[in-house]
Amino acid sequence: MIEQTLRIMTVAALLVSSSCTQDPAPTLSALPSDNLQIESFNMRNSEIRQDIINELLSREIEHWVNEDNSISFYSRDAERVDAIGFAAIGAYAARN
Repeated sequence: MIEQTLRIMTVAALLVSSSCTQDPAPTLSALPSDNLQIESFNMRNSEIRQDIINELLSREIEHWVNEDNSISFYSRDAERVDAIGFAAIGAYAARN
């Protein structure tokens, strides 16, 4: 029981420690503006972060790492990125 509570608390802390922000999109006239909205997040846990990046690469989701070490992606992929993040956090919690 205590172990399960600790896992839940760990997942909750990880969710709180990663923040999601929206940055203004770059100006490119070739693409529709709704496809250019950019979102980013910080993942401080290196193991979860690497799992997320590996999955983004395997699913060919366009993303990049910013100078502040946050990971950015286009809003059109937000649902898929969210699912990848939740899966990575869940897998981490199950392993630990």
